[in-house]
Amino acid sequence: MTLESDIEAVREHAPDTQALYREVCGLMFFRYGETPTANRLYQLVRKGSMSAPAKALRDFWVEVRDKTRVDVGRPDLPPEVATAAGELAASLWRLSNDAASAALDVFRQDAQAEIAAAREQTQALESQRNDASLKAEQAAGSVAALGQQISGLEARLVELQTANDMLNGQLAASKEELAASAAALADARRDFAEELARQRRSHDQNELRLAAAEKRALLEIDSERAAASRARKELQAANERFAALEAEHRSERDALRDGLATAKAGLAASTARCAAIDAQLSEKDALLAERLAAADLLRQRLEAMSRRLDTARAEPAPGRPARRSRVKAEAQGRVSVDFSGGPFVRRASVHKR
Repeated sequence: MTLESDIEAVREHAPDTQALYREVCGLMFFRYGETPTANRLYQLVRKGSMSAPAKALRDFWVEVRDKTRVDVGRPDLPPEVATAAGELAASLWRLSNDAASAALDVFRQDAQAEIAAAREQTQALESQRNDASLKAEQAAGSVAALGQQISGLEARLVELQTANDMLNGQLAASKEELAASAAALADARRDFAEELARQRRSHDQNELRLAAAEKRALLEIDSERAAASRARKELQAANERFAALEAEHRSERDALRDGLATAKAGLAASTARCAAIDAQLSEKDALLAERLAAADLLRQRLEAMSRRLDTARAEPAPGRPARRSRVKAEAQGRVSVDFSGGPFVRRASVHKR
């Protein structure tokens, strides 16, 4: 698409003259990269008077300035960012001022060229009118044609005068725009100087804080080094204590191991002795059981003999008194032995472990 086709499309939804001129300014500046001028705007749109594009152009630059203003008034920005932002703003103002000056120069040159051409044409027309007047006196037949030509030239002169007035108005508007641009540039420079001073103060404060932080960091590093040295010494002492404890533990372990081997050997010998003693006790128990059985048998025999003796003592045989007396005396003279009430203690086997 071309600029003219875009302008025709804008005409449909921008019936207001000022809005139309501002839309065309935006198209020329942002889409096609051209710097809009009042003369160029009037040539493209051809709507309203010459003051309309001048006013629309002035409003457009004010709007662009407001939208592209960079606010760097923040104390937490780094100095490089603030400096770059200030340089960018200064560059934009410088470029816009240069573009406006160039456009004004072009406009002035075009206006001067058109004024010179109009003057030359006016002089030529005046000479032609004089010649025509002389010729009108000489040639009455060409009065009507010359009158029409003069009317056309006068109309052209009126148009040129109107264009001259419009150019003068554009020139005045351009001067006003230049004055506004200069005032805005002065404001921007003042804002930039204030911001630069703030950034310098912020930079000095940051340097002071950085020096204090560096001093604190050095103190912390020294304290950490001292703590690390103490920890290293404590670790070395702990390692030495651990080595001593380990050596003592090894000696105790070896002694316990030797004692355990000795105890195991003694236990094996004791176990062998206990086995031998158990065998002897088993033999003695068997022998004791045999003797106890013999003692029981002997006790039974003694009891039987005692009963027979008691029976015989209770029933003496007749005709033999002397013998009975003698047996009775012998029985009285003998000590009776009773094994029935005597305790027989069974010997318990003792197992020594």
